[in-house]
Order: sequence, then structure tokens, then C-alpha cells
Amino acid sequence: MTLNIPYQDNISYRRIILVTSTMLVTIFAFFFFGIINLFIIDNTPVVTLDFTAAIFSTLALLYLEKYKNIILAARLATTNIMFFLLFFIYTLGSSHFSLIWTIFLPIFATLANGKRVGLLFSIIFYAILFTLAYQNIGIWQNGEWLLQDWIRLVFASSVLTIGMYLNESAQEESDNKLQTIRLREQQHIKNLREISIKDELTGLYNRHYYNEMIPKLMNLAKRNDHYITFFILDIDYFKNYNDKYGHVKGDETLRKVASVIQQHIQRGDDFVFRLGGEEFAGIIISNDYEKTHTWVMSLCQTVEDLHIEHSASKISKYVTASIGVATICHAKNYTMDHLYSFADKALYVAKNNGRNRSELSLQCG
Repeated sequence: MTLNIPYQDNISYRRIILVTSTMLVTIFAFFFFGIINLFIIDNTPVVTLDFTAAIFSTLALLYLEKYKNIILAARLATTNIMFFLLFFIYTLGSSHFSLIWTIFLPIFATLANGKRVGLLFSIIFYAILFTLAYQNIGIWQNGEWLLQDWIRLVFASSVLTIGMYLNESAQEESDNKLQTIRLREQQHIKNLREISIKDELTGLYNRHYYNEMIPKLMNLAKRNDHYITFFILDIDYFKNYNDKYGHVKGDETLRKVASVIQQHIQRGDDFVFRLGGEEFAGIIISNDYEKTHTWVMSLCQTVEDLHIEHSASKISKYVTASIGVATICHAKNYTMDHLYSFADKALYVAKNNGRNRSELSLQCG
């Protein structure tokens, strides 16, 4: 059984499984042995310990389920087991192999809490246990509990504790390295994804991502009944520019134009694409299409204000752009093919009307 608790890595997930499973097992075990000691063995002190530990484990499990705090739950569970074992040994001494149960404390404490906190629990536990066992030399087992028995207990418990600490250290190091590798892989996949959807020259989204995102954005506009605006921006006389200044300068100009377009896009639902060559496109979803039109149409002036020399242009001494803008008010009545066609026709009108301007196609009928 695992509770619905968020985890970040293999270590925390392992602890969730361990702590919740241990709580369930200890609840069952404590109640079971409590009943056995109550009705069969008739050992009242041990019965009290069993039922107290069972109740405490139940409360800790309920706390974990409510607050999802695995760290505190692990501390509570470990404390419960530690005090139970100490009182258990105090009550029974070394009779009936009661000391054998103490091996579970460093194992559980280390696995549930990590090497450092687990070691701290183990040191506290064994400091009390060793003191108790030393004081009862010549007393436990009708005087048959001897110094060499105590030394064996100290040695075996210390070896177990150190072994658990080293094992958990190695496990944590291994898990951390594995987690690092996974994070690197995720970043690598993310980088590959970025490369696949971004235009290498300008950094804008490419035609492939355009084909992927446009249907999603259309559906978003339809669901929210928002206006959807699509524009196509074409740099004027760009072939003449390349012929005059060369392709290196042409690429630099494309990057600058792409940058000023991108700077105007700040919302997560708006996208700008490079469709190819000197042609860019953008899609904007809004509930105020007039404001959107004002912004898109201002791009013509923004591009010209870059003051990129273009002596081969027939309309300006600087690089300019023509824009076709299309807005539909009821997206559910149209497809993206309609929207692209409206913007393309508007761009054609802008070019025929002298370039360095924008034209609007508004479909709100």
C-alpha cells in the first residue's frame, strides 16, 4: 500500500513505500501480539506496550494520510519502534531472545530516515540499550547474562549499524547519480524538442510547429469564444536586399526583424512563426480585437524604425514590411485554412497598395 503522496526521486518513493508498509505491519503485529499476550501469556506490561505502540502507529498512519508529510511520519514511526523496543527490553530483559528484536531498529531507522538521521536514531537507541544491558550484567537470565554477552551485543549491533549506514550511503549516491543522469536526459530531450520546433536562424517557431499548434489554438479560441487574429508579415523587396547586401546581411536582417516581432509577444497563448524565407506569421487570441489590430499594424513602423539600410528598396531607404491581418469573431464557423486565406489576401492588397503598410480582413458576420 502506498498513499497518494508526491515524491521527487527514487529515494523518497522508496521511503514512502517503506514507511507506509512498516506502519501497516507494525499495527497488525502490535495488535496481534497484544491479543496473544492478553489472552494466552497474560503478560500485562507487554500487553500495555503492544497496544500503546499499535495505537501510536495508527495515529501516525492517519497523520501521514492527511498531511502527506513522509519525513515527519518516518520520524514518528522510528520513535515509536525505538521506545517500544526499549520498554520491551526493560520489561523482559534478555529472556526469550528479546534482544534479537533490536536488530530491526537500525535497519528501519536508516532506510526510512536516510543515513544521517538513521545513524542518529541508532546511536541514541543503542546508547540507552547498551547502558541498560551493562547495568544488568549478572542480573538478567538469573545471573547468566555476562560481560562477554554484553560485548557480543555491542559488537554485533555496531557492525549492523555501520553496515546499514554504508549501504544507505552507497544507495543514496547511486540514486543521486541516476537522478542526475535522468535530469540530463530530460534536458537533452527538451533541447532536441526545441531544435525540432525552432527556426535555427531566428529562434522563432518553425513551420513544423506552426502546423502542430495552429489547430490547438483554433480549438482554444472556439472553446473560449474569443477573437482570433492571424497575420502574415513579409519583408518588402527582400530578394533585392540579398542581391545588394549579400545573404549574410540578409540573415542578420531576418534575425533583427524576428526579434522585434517576438518582443511584442508576451502572452503564453500568442505565437510567432517563421514560415520560410522572409515571411513571418503570428496568431493572437484575445477578447479585444481592436487593440490587437493596433498592435499588429504598428509593426510596420517598428520594422522601419530599425533603420536597416535598404538602398535597393523602391519605397524606403530602410527595410520595411507589409502585413496582412485577418480576424474572425466566431472561430467555430471557420477553419485555419479560412484564416490563412483571409490574411494572405490582405497581404496581397497591402503589397498592391504600395507596401510598407498593413491591411485588415475582419470576419465578424
